[in-house]
Amino acid sequence: MSPKVRRVVRSVKYFFVFLILAGVILCIVTLLSGESVTKLFLPYSEGGMLKEGAWWQMLLIFGAIAAVYPGLTFVKKEVMIEGDFEDHRNTIINAFEGLGYEKTDEDGEKLTFRLRNHFTRFMRAYEDGVTITKGSAPLILSGNRKDILRLSSHITYALREDIGEGAAQQHDDPYDFGSGSSDTADQSGKADQQKTE
Repeated sequence: MSPKVRRVVRSVKYFFVFLILAGVILCIVTLLSGESVTKLFLPYSEGGMLKEGAWWQMLLIFGAIAAVYPGLTFVKKEVMIEGDFEDHRNTIINAFEGLGYEKTDEDGEKLTFRLRNHFTRFMRAYEDGVTITKGSAPLILSGNRKDILRLSSHITYALREDIGEGAAQQHDDPYDFGSGSSDTADQSGKADQQKTE
């Protein structure tokens, strides 16, 4: 699916999500005011709650918002890593799963993750997918702006933790400067002892 077609599809989805949310909110407000929901659909002159043309105005507003919303919400972001994706595959996948995502698709170029929470997916018009490129750095995350920012920082932190753990495994003793240094120190100590004798 081309980017232009994808954007149109997203706009249509969000338009209907906005309509559903507006309908639910209007129904709740009507019931809390002690009126019948049927008054929402009656003409204003017959005791209806909405003035003439209010529905059309709402449709136009929601349509305008839905047309602009995908362009502002969906972005791409680079994440710098050392090496390539396969070097950090498990760490990256665990970072996604820790934030409530699950892997739903994978091919030779990218992985796709989606949220596990179905209500959140509905609220996002099922446009919750996040893709991540495979291959060499930088990795490219594509998806909802808010999710991308959170995921990129989470991945960066997880990778730093991995690097730190690797360094700690190599140098368990904070005063150990490597076997070569200790050997040199031993040799110099023996030489000093011989001179003293």
